[in-house]
Amino acid sequence: MPDARDTTEVDRGDGRRAPGRRVPGWAWWGGGAVLALVAGGIAIGAANAAVYSPEAQVQDYLDALSAGDGGAAMALASGTHGTDGTHGTGDTDSAGDADPVPNIDLPSGTATSLLQGEPLQAGMAALGELTVTRGADAPDGRSTEVSVGYTVEGEERSTVFTVERAGRDWLFFDRWRMAAVPVRTVEVIPANLPPEAASTPLTAAVNGVQTPLVTTSGEAPGQAFSVLPPMVVDAGVESTFLQAEPSRLVVDTAVPAPTTEDTGQSPEPLALDLALQYTDAVAGEVNRQLDAYLAGCTEQKVLQPAGCPMGYDTVNRIPPESISWTVAGDPAATVVPLPAEGGDPTVMAPLEAEAVLTLQEIDLVTGEQQPVEHRDPFTLEADLAVTAESVRLTPRVP
Repeated sequence: MPDARDTTEVDRGDGRRAPGRRVPGWAWWGGGAVLALVAGGIAIGAANAAVYSPEAQVQDYLDALSAGDGGAAMALASGTHGTDGTHGTGDTDSAGDADPVPNIDLPSGTATSLLQGEPLQAGMAALGELTVTRGADAPDGRSTEVSVGYTVEGEERSTVFTVERAGRDWLFFDRWRMAAVPVRTVEVIPANLPPEAASTPLTAAVNGVQTPLVTTSGEAPGQAFSVLPPMVVDAGVESTFLQAEPSRLVVDTAVPAPTTEDTGQSPEPLALDLALQYTDAVAGEVNRQLDAYLAGCTEQKVLQPAGCPMGYDTVNRIPPESISWTVAGDPAATVVPLPAEGGDPTVMAPLEAEAVLTLQEIDLVTGEQQPVEHRDPFTLEADLAVTAESVRLTPRVP
């Protein structure tokens, strides 16, 4: 190839211009190669910082959780993703579904509804804006920490993940994988379940999905869920007669709590207790049944109504048709709230009332008949059997 020339003319001093000196061709090629190497180095550095970085692995994991794609998130959390050179949210088939993840161990007996779809998305949305920051590298350089920051109800929190080197692609690009992220267990438990409700169905809304907390199979009340951090679990109960205000638990640790000493067992589950209370409908139903009970007492044309707290004694003769019982005023029951713990949770506060009896009484000696009005104050106590959809009032009478 002919030498390249510098065509710049040089002033000779006599008014004429002379052609510039000739530049060797190898210099042009060498300069271009240097520029290419510099540009390539910059591109590799940028790719390693943006695409092939520890933060990118964690961001892919968070993106999968936010999209409700539990399969892809679990693939990244398995501790094996990236060992075959893959990057991103995992291999997918032609339909776009994540491949099964055989390396994930889910705690036995836990529900998986918070690992997929809308419940998973709801738990992530409650975290608000997420920030991903690279932390300290391990001394040997084989792993690093990546912190995910977020704010829940005004409190700043974070979850720290460990990301490990898994080799290089094309000699230049770093390959990373997340260290195995333990699946945590969250137990949603009705903390003060009335005894009568322990064998009847009760459901809770957990991140928007209705989940049975009590079944008729006799199992212990509550439901355990598998959860990948970070995650917010919101739960509450709404039924006709039992309710629990929404409670919240933030699962913010990616490192399991210490195992039980010398047992090798999994960490203790995280508890989300729901404090049950009666709904306003309980008092209404109790008073309806109380009115029916007292009406059954006053309808009896006898001096000692059966199963009732009132009565009248006399030695004189009483024409049965003259007997008339009423209850003064309009007594209303007060339901004792469910205690937070301990105590008898299903009682009605003692009811103070007064029965009024009118009748005709015939003296056995003189045969004289005269009207009588008898007032009989009484105290009525009662037990309650309350379940999610039923109430039963049982008065305590001799």
